[in-house]
Amino acid sequence: MTQDNKSINSHIEEYLDYYCSLSHAPGFAVLLKGQWGCGKTWFIEKYREKLKKNNQKCLYVSLYGMTSFSEIEDAFFQQLHPVLSSKGMALTGKIFKGFLKGTLKIDLNNDSNNDGTWNIGIPDINLPEYLKNTDKSILIFDDLERCQIDISNLLGYINYFVEHDDLKVIIIANEDELLKPDINNSGGDNSGKDNSSTSYKVIKEKLIGKTFGVSLDFEGALESFIAIVDNSDVRQFLSDNIELIENLYKKAEFENLRCLRQIILDFDRIYKVLPEKATSKVEILQEILKVLMAFSIEIKRGNMLATDISKLEYGRISEYMLRKTFGVPQASSSVVKENIIEENNKEESPLAKIVNTYPELDLPEPFLGKVWWQTFFDKGILDTQELETSLSTSKYFQDENTPNWVKLWHFAYLTDDEFDNLLKKVESEYADRQFIELGIIKHIAGLFLMFSDVGVYHKSKKEIFEEAKLYIDYLKDNKTINIPESQYTSIGYIIGGGYNGLGYQGKEIQEFKELCSYIKEVQELAKVESMPGAAQDLVNIMQDDVWKFYTMICISNSQEQKYSKIPILKYIEPSVFVEKLLSMKFDDKQCVGGALTERYKFSNTNEKLLSELDWLQSIRDLLLKEADTRKGKISGYRLELLTKEYFNQAIEKLEKKAQG
Repeated sequence: MTQDNKSINSHIEEYLDYYCSLSHAPGFAVLLKGQWGCGKTWFIEKYREKLKKNNQKCLYVSLYGMTSFSEIEDAFFQQLHPVLSSKGMALTGKIFKGFLKGTLKIDLNNDSNNDGTWNIGIPDINLPEYLKNTDKSILIFDDLERCQIDISNLLGYINYFVEHDDLKVIIIANEDELLKPDINNSGGDNSGKDNSSTSYKVIKEKLIGKTFGVSLDFEGALESFIAIVDNSDVRQFLSDNIELIENLYKKAEFENLRCLRQIILDFDRIYKVLPEKATSKVEILQEILKVLMAFSIEIKRGNMLATDISKLEYGRISEYMLRKTFGVPQASSSVVKENIIEENNKEESPLAKIVNTYPELDLPEPFLGKVWWQTFFDKGILDTQELETSLSTSKYFQDENTPNWVKLWHFAYLTDDEFDNLLKKVESEYADRQFIELGIIKHIAGLFLMFSDVGVYHKSKKEIFEEAKLYIDYLKDNKTINIPESQYTSIGYIIGGGYNGLGYQGKEIQEFKELCSYIKEVQELAKVESMPGAAQDLVNIMQDDVWKFYTMICISNSQEQKYSKIPILKYIEPSVFVEKLLSMKFDDKQCVGGALTERYKFSNTNEKLLSELDWLQSIRDLLLKEADTRKGKISGYRLELLTKEYFNQAIEKLEKKAQG
């Protein structure tokens, strides 16, 4: 708003008031121009509301994507005759429109020649009396540059309303797009015509009498968007934080009101799933709003994809981030110093630029976490479980029940004494092996490594790394180490970089990376060691639930397919497998055979399953031996059939892979 409390575009509104109130036909159209997203459509929507209040009639059409004049006419007809254009009256409407059609030769370029070859007919609308009174007749054409009709034909068509029907016309466009020399609308026959930018300039001089540039009315648009929110609490919060929203938009140097409207709607949607303990804290709502805005703006302007959220890391480390992360004016961290030197010698990546645009938001570790935000933007899902976890471990909900390691994670908000006391407690709990979740162990090890790196912890990084390895070995030896059951895991596992709603501290330190690699190695070893027991469970499942057995060993969309790429079958004693199989009904035997055929169907997975070849051959030999003992009986024939149809086929697949 300006100093005299007028809208930044009030001069345009004042002129339109004058133009629309003329008692005579002005003989020209008014053009409102501006960049995409600057609020042209929002401005004209507000102005149409004003016209309606003043009982001034107007027809509006967005030309976006339109390829023919009949589409424009249909849009006008629907506004003039909503009943006739409804589904139930579609046929009647077409007949009625047929009576209204006429033909007319139109001179589009004022050369005294009829340009009938352009196939333009009289607009297919029935103009009622109120539209024939030029002091109350206003047509609005929006999105001129997005229309697919040839620009010369289109402007000539609009000119007909101005010159021959004496109507008032307002045109809205991003004129910069029309003036580009390579613009070439696909509609109409362009042969022998000037390129469209030249045509536009020529016809504009005849058609357009006044041109105004629409400026971004951020505050006015924002207030309008807030007003459409149903929840009064959300409206009040947003109204109280208009300055916050405007400042972040300015920081981003972004001027797109469509994105702003979407941000308001998205915030309203997020607010609905927030627990009361969160909605009662203004600071939480402000953090959510700011992160939502930053990601929305950068995704909208094309600087990042939703899936890039998980890839955000600290680029050039600013002095602000040093103070925020380490609580000291100058960093003593070797990693940080090395990063500063290394990063400042490199060209900043697009994602690093995003991080440095909003340093106070800490986007590599955003409030609510990368997992939650990526799920929201990429899939549109409001993960309430992850939301609750992130909130409960945030700095806003620390109490006597909060784990000490979580409190220590928020070290930036601790006093020296609080930090020292918590560090001792966590160190003691860690030494006593009170944790079994690998995510927590990685959190604590990462914190210790970072504290050591900045000189606030007495142990060296090598000592911390070796102690962490011993902890992992302890979990494996006690069979409490977590083993990922499947390649189908949660998005949080796929994204990595954090656990329990908090990102890992110190993850850029080499010892932390080596610890993560060691954990994977131990998990793989533990998986192998657990195979015999898991294999015995699997063969029992085969006997009790053959379809579950099928889904567990074959590639499918089921999360039960634990072993589709793991050679677990070789751990089943062949004689035990055959004994179980023989005890099953024939239909179930066929299902087992079908599962094995399907398991080895794909060549790319067979490489991982090659070690099962000897096992399959043993099963086949035992089945044929059993069939031989039943020779002359139907059961023996069925076993031979089962072996040839299923087991031989599975063996052939693996043998083919083994050969080459």
